[in-house]
Amino acid sequence: MNAWRLPPDGLPLPDPPLVGEPGILLRPWVGGDAPALAAAWADPEIARRLPVPDDPSPGRAVAWIAGDDERRRLGLALDLVVVDADDRVLGEVGLSSFDADRGAALIGWWTMASARGRGVASAAAGLVTNWGHDGLGLSAVVAQIGPDNPASVRVAERAGFRELSGRTGAWVANIA
Repeated sequence: MNAWRLPPDGLPLPDPPLVGEPGILLRPWVGGDAPALAAAWADPEIARRLPVPDDPSPGRAVAWIAGDDERRRLGLALDLVVVDADDRVLGEVGLSSFDADRGAALIGWWTMASARGRGVASAAAGLVTNWGHDGLGLSAVVAQIGPDNPASVRVAERAGFRELSGRTGAWVANIA
């Protein structure tokens, strides 16, 4: 098996942006999204499950958004905001922890409280997973889901992931 290689200019953005049901678009974060990102960081459910900054302010969100190009250039992460047809932030989906030897990456997602239970996370995870395989050439995309998070288990199942045998909490979608 050939090892996966980071493209020379870092992780590319999907071009064109990824569009899916239920009326969602995945695009890069922009400065104007900072208030929504700060609100998400302040959501107790998101803060309970994900590392969020100690300072979940719009200013901190602007700084995090500004670091996107560098994170992609270094191959650290590809973070995409999930928006609706009116460009309202619904959540985020992204790839990180790229394993060149295995051609794999971790996927993560979250949704705003108002978008939960509507299929947004499943659609976004499916879009990024398929693009990771087709656009980046990854062999596998892995989700790590805690046993206390049945909603994310449902997201993974609906997005085509299957639980890895003997690896509680590890879900994989692979093509190769």
